[in-house]
Amino acid sequence: MPADLQIHTDQSDGMDSAATIFEAARRRELDVLAITDHDQTRGALLARELAAQQQQPFDLIVGSEVTSRAGHILALWIEEPIPAFRSPARTVELIWRQGGAAIIAHPAAVLPFSLGLRTIDRLVNTLRPELSGGDAPILAIETSNPIPFARWRRDAVIQANRNRWKLPETGGSDAHFWEQVGAGVTEFAGQGEAALHAALKAGATTSRLDHVPRLRGIGAKRLIRQPWRGLTATPKALLRRSRRMPGS
Repeated sequence: MPADLQIHTDQSDGMDSAATIFEAARRRELDVLAITDHDQTRGALLARELAAQQQQPFDLIVGSEVTSRAGHILALWIEEPIPAFRSPARTVELIWRQGGAAIIAHPAAVLPFSLGLRTIDRLVNTLRPELSGGDAPILAIETSNPIPFARWRRDAVIQANRNRWKLPETGGSDAHFWEQVGAGVTEFAGQGEAALHAALKAGATTSRLDHVPRLRGIGAKRLIRQPWRGLTATPKALLRRSRRMPGS
């Protein structure tokens, strides 16, 4: 079954609502999708509530795209936001503390902010003892992301992973527009998020790119507006979180 494990909504730097994203997910016949707004879980929690109300035919995972000091790391199956601007190893450890899965997002891309190959080498070597146990937490790597800078380094990332890191491979659209939903997917045996989680644990997932949309189909006005939302997404999330803290 196909899962899209990186989608952004208008609660962060995405341009479309969860309801609009759901329509696209149904058309793409996705079995699982993860909402991964930047440095927050608010958008994903709202999306999960809406999906339950609408009795959507797919499972929805609460997630976040976390800004570590060296690049973005996806956190799946979490409830609370992961602190930003920690080291990659600390970021992964904080994801694991919530029982979540950590995925290295768009590895080795020049843009957006990404972990380079040498940084991933250090991260995997640092965490190797935790990854070697029988009930080891999940650390995976996104090998199918349709953004141009990720596609250019994709072959190098896949080769490094299969030769050195040996992490489960995932795909996600990194969608900021509904047209992009399903452009990158994770494939797994079975159905639903429980089967997906089991496949990640077993290293039995595959990834692929699919129907990457043309930019002209998205529209110039929306394309121009989105980068500004991207620049402000993390500061807004951190400010909103600080206002909720006791004594702030």
